[in-house]
Amino acid sequence: MKAVMMVLALTASVSNLTAAIQSRSSFLQTTKDRYLVGHVISDHRKVSSISSCAQLCLKRRPSCRSINYGGEEGEKICELNDKGLESANAESSSFVSMPGFVFAQLLNFEYHKSCDEIQKKNPEAKSGLYKVYPVSNADPVEVYCELDIAEGGFTFLPHSLTLRSDAQQIIDALFKDKKTVLLKLWKKVDGSEWYTLIQPHPNYADVDFGVLVNNYSGYTEPNNAFMQKYVFLGILPKSVANKKTTQGFRSNGIILEFWNCDANPNSLFAFIPNHHHQLPYGHGGTSVFENSGIAVNWRSHAKAVTNGGPKTPNEFFFLTELNFGGCGCYTSSDRWKKFGYNSTAIGLR
Repeated sequence: MKAVMMVLALTASVSNLTAAIQSRSSFLQTTKDRYLVGHVISDHRKVSSISSCAQLCLKRRPSCRSINYGGEEGEKICELNDKGLESANAESSSFVSMPGFVFAQLLNFEYHKSCDEIQKKNPEAKSGLYKVYPVSNADPVEVYCELDIAEGGFTFLPHSLTLRSDAQQIIDALFKDKKTVLLKLWKKVDGSEWYTLIQPHPNYADVDFGVLVNNYSGYTEPNNAFMQKYVFLGILPKSVANKKTTQGFRSNGIILEFWNCDANPNSLFAFIPNHHHQLPYGHGGTSVFENSGIAVNWRSHAKAVTNGGPKTPNEFFFLTELNFGGCGCYTSSDRWKKFGYNSTAIGLR
């Protein structure tokens, strides 16, 4: 007998979940008394409704494409499948009759790997919070997508990323434009946001930036590495920076440079969530270069964010360390005095 097909809207709880992912609609296309065999990736017992089962699929990963839901009252089983209607039709041997079960396919729900992909698929998309799935078969990451500044497509990283065991895989999947990083600066005094696009110094145009999580392999250790968790932005690797040469980077197109007088191979930003509220390196001390030099000048070229989009939430702004060369070219955001900035967010594309 031909299966009866119907479309059911998800419950409010599932609607709220999709609203958090920029209001993308989701529906269940269900087939009564049918069961998809051989594609279960996980099962859950005593799930209260088919909507709750669908919510588990939404939360799961991009690998969840459909569900089998049914069984005896009080013992309902929710099975998540990694295949959908492409494998399930009335003629398919894997699509069998199973009275009391419902096979359901999630429709109209898009999984995106990055903010850049979101913008390319929908040029009208607005800046804001999204859930992205940079790594297959892994939990999503809630990120802030900046889709206006510098042609958009930037995925801003949250504090929580530094706590994930797969953080480096996520970074590697997100960081494709290895010569461009967007930094946002936050002023606590008025809540305003400013930005600067960080790009290579012309002398090092062929050297990619490196973005690491909780490690500095190939670069110099941040002074605040004792805080354990951080996102590391390496401008020049140690093998390139350990020379008495002119080094630096561009901030919003302006070349910032210094002479590395003692060939000290520091060339880094570190973005530190400071989960344990520790005092930063040199706390209470002074830096003779805090009021001048590249450690300060990169902030002087920041521009106000005026696109009218929602503010970047606090969990995307980090205690920030910069360390470049020798001769005292060091600072951290706890000692910033000029321009009134307090912390920085990092966006990749």
